[in-house]
Amino acid sequence: MDRGLYWGISSMNTGERGLDTLASNLANLSVTGYKRQGMATQSFDVVMRGSLERKISSQTTLDFSQGALVPSGNTYDLAFSGPGFFAIETSEGERYTRNGRFRVDEAGTLLTLDGQPVAWEGARGKIDIEGVEAKVDGEGIVWQGATRVGQLKLVDFSDLSRLVTDGSSTFRTVGNAKPIARRGEVVQKTLESSNVSAIDEMVAMVALQRGYESSTRLLSAIDSTYRRLTSPR
Repeated sequence: MDRGLYWGISSMNTGERGLDTLASNLANLSVTGYKRQGMATQSFDVVMRGSLERKISSQTTLDFSQGALVPSGNTYDLAFSGPGFFAIETSEGERYTRNGRFRVDEAGTLLTLDGQPVAWEGARGKIDIEGVEAKVDGEGIVWQGATRVGQLKLVDFSDLSRLVTDGSSTFRTVGNAKPIARRGEVVQKTLESSNVSAIDEMVAMVALQRGYESSTRLLSAIDSTYRRLTSPR
């Protein structure tokens, strides 16, 4: 029965984490460039107190499949068609995003909506806000007329499991992950939608809730058994 209690509690804990993950996905359904989170659960055997015990572990996974590309008509809205990330500069180091909803400040600096500078290859480019409309080609090179402003820093990773979420649509590297050259193409005046399907998340939520209820019934049954065994005769 001790083992049954352990499995029931572990299943409930895993279900709670899964529900939290699904709730996060639904909350970020409309966030540009958001990547769906999932749960990977596995069981394994360990030796404890001289006996073999089965343990359960779970971890968050990220689905980097591409969301729909939606034209916006805004000059500084950029998206990736294919693999790749925009690099941005933060106070905690370089971060990576598929959210290309950018803006230009009065000094001509290309920024994210929350004010983080977009990274460039080499010197940071400055856009003349009073000049002709900027054009961004597939390689991330920014032009104003015949003037080459500079090239945005575009990166990719051979092992995407080395990326962890650092916000709703920004990521940081862990371990020895090293950026590689981007493989996708930049599309201007376009944004990438979240890759979350509300219907799929709701179906998964119902399944998790049923599993949680089953675990609750298991614990209740074990509790009743203990009560019968320990009650006065």
